[in-house]
Amino acid sequence: MNLASILVADADAASRSEIAGGLREHGHRVTETDTAGSALAAARQYRPDLMVCDFLLPDFTGVELMSFVRRDAELETTRVLMTSARGDASDVVSALSSGADDYVGKPIDMREFMARVEACLRRPPIERKSLVVKAAGITLDDAGHRVAISGTPVSLTPQEYRLLLFLLTHQDRVFSREQLLANVWDRNAPVGLRTVDVHIRRLRSVMEPFAHDKFLQTVRGSGYRFSLNA
Repeated sequence: MNLASILVADADAASRSEIAGGLREHGHRVTETDTAGSALAAARQYRPDLMVCDFLLPDFTGVELMSFVRRDAELETTRVLMTSARGDASDVVSALSSGADDYVGKPIDMREFMARVEACLRRPPIERKSLVVKAAGITLDDAGHRVAISGTPVSLTPQEYRLLLFLLTHQDRVFSREQLLANVWDRNAPVGLRTVDVHIRRLRSVMEPFAHDKFLQTVRGSGYRFSLNA
């Protein structure tokens, strides 16, 4: 198990205590806050390995907190796991689109929660400096929409680029076709579920000459994920 410094931001004292207590039982060092402002200050002070923040905080939403974190040069690589009791699918989309690494619904199932915490901690921090994302020799320059694999430029359509960027910035998480359509495609785009399969096949064909297609994985009955654990 990877022992880590973890910041928990949750306005609900009972929920925060449950989460923090579970993390401490596993040996993690935990700092607790109850607002987005105090979470941001604590993150800058302690530089946690992981931030667990609730979707609804009294001063800002978790999504707004995410935007502050991702714009901060000292915090932009911080892993973030977001929680919510609302059970709204749009919350998941908002959380992941804002840059969260994972999402867990409430009430918390502690076994699932700890598994997701460990998965977040195993992933190398995503390099977001200068709008550049890197993983396994794949480099995406989000400012210029340029892609290189092992230093060699490759050509992707805008939609293929967006799909790869989304999967790389949410490594090890499995997304259904429906979730990928919701996160990557325009809301009103006249496309079906098989559109996702076509774009996945295209990305694999581009990555195959570099032996990187193995990282773009099909999870039978569930969807797709990008993972360095082939």
